[in-house]
Amino acid sequence: MFGAYFDEGSRDPERQAHRFDRIADRYDLVNDVASLGCSRRWTRAFARAVVESVDAGPADAERADADATSVDRAEGRPGDSPVSNSPALNRLPLRGLHILDVACGTGTSSRALARLGADVIGCDVSEGMVAEARRRETGRDVVTARADGRCGAVTYCIADACDMGFADNRFDAVTCCYGLRNMPSPVAALEQMRRVARPGAPIVTLDFDMPSGTLLSNAYRLYDAIVLPLVGGLLTGHPSDYRYLTQTIEQWPGRRGVAHMMRVVGLRHPQCRPLTKGIASLNRAWK
Repeated sequence: MFGAYFDEGSRDPERQAHRFDRIADRYDLVNDVASLGCSRRWTRAFARAVVESVDAGPADAERADADATSVDRAEGRPGDSPVSNSPALNRLPLRGLHILDVACGTGTSSRALARLGADVIGCDVSEGMVAEARRRETGRDVVTARADGRCGAVTYCIADACDMGFADNRFDAVTCCYGLRNMPSPVAALEQMRRVARPGAPIVTLDFDMPSGTLLSNAYRLYDAIVLPLVGGLLTGHPSDYRYLTQTIEQWPGRRGVAHMMRVVGLRHPQCRPLTKGIASLNRAWK
């Protein structure tokens, strides 16, 4: 079902690393453009989803599946959110947890989890992205918050998501934002995430998707094909890298494809939720 997507040579790890090395310093800015200004809100929704997934656990997910009247409902069609949008969080609800953030990029998602108390290891195949993430850790607000005990620690390292060197059953949660779509084999990456997660731990992903509905979908495809490469090229000087990224969004099987991949690797109770009319989506499942 997904073989044509997985086997493309353009997703070779070395080529991927070089591509993201080139755009690391402007990556977040262009991500804001690609998301139509929604990426920061999506990051907050992602962090909430991690908290709620840790709290819920696979037993609660199993009950939610049993109550569902269809697979669509269990996977989170609009208006039925197994990954909740509730803002009610404790101050540091992830304190004491060890989380692996795969394809961490510039560390935006890693820092979001650390601000909720987690100790995070952020890994990425791109040296440029990891260097940018480490640079941002020296910012005054981050240093002050950590010194005051208002957030957890973050450590960054270089690692291939499809061949990670972490021990089995190590992490209380494993996450991946905007990375699964760019990997040589998303299934192999999910297998690795499952391996390093402790039994019962959630795996939570966030990525771009394609909106449902012909009018909105066509409008976003036009924006994705023309505006994003143009703006990304102007901001970074590398338009070809953003043409590649728009192609991955177009070819990506979306939230239901991710839910299927999660089942394939043996994760339990996969659920998904569209964000902003389906421009992005959250997926989660449990080991």
